[in-house]
Amino acid sequence: MPIRYLRRFRQDETAAVALEAVIITPVLAWAFIGSFVVFDAFRTYNTSIKATYAIADILSRQSATIYPRDIEGYTDIFEHMVRNDGNARLRATQISYDADSDTFRVDWSHATNGEARLFTANLIDYEGLLPTMADAETILLVETFIPYTPAFEIGMTLTTFENATFTRPRFAGQVPFDPVDPEPVSPSS
Repeated sequence: MPIRYLRRFRQDETAAVALEAVIITPVLAWAFIGSFVVFDAFRTYNTSIKATYAIADILSRQSATIYPRDIEGYTDIFEHMVRNDGNARLRATQISYDADSDTFRVDWSHATNGEARLFTANLIDYEGLLPTMADAETILLVETFIPYTPAFEIGMTLTTFENATFTRPRFAGQVPFDPVDPEPVSPSS
């Protein structure tokens, strides 16, 4: 007897559009919102990669001494490029290589918005990422960290997109850095 009812239910092609709409509408709404969040996260990540390359390129073209305020300014540029509200972090580091001892050394490092500076002892964490370098050559490592909060709660949590790029100084053998900002020039009267 129950098999006959199941067979009849399976063969029944009548439907109620309102009932189907009630069932499928939440699924479609969740899929639409979920796709928005995923594509927004991808856009943010992709933009942050491009912005990191741009900041590294700007920094690599410096031949005059740069100061902490300059790197703070690069952070502002980065935040503007990725449309961030002021909580992005940036770390710029110059690394040199000594072929005699086969070691890398941090020449200088400056970080913004609470990010820690990079020291020579920390380079062990980057050992597999450091490129092959000639003796006494320097490279710049630019790292950016941008927190991403999804617009809607669909199971994604707060994520920090971390990007790093190496670039060689373009017009000089190194980028000079002074950790002390110069005094501002006052307008003459």
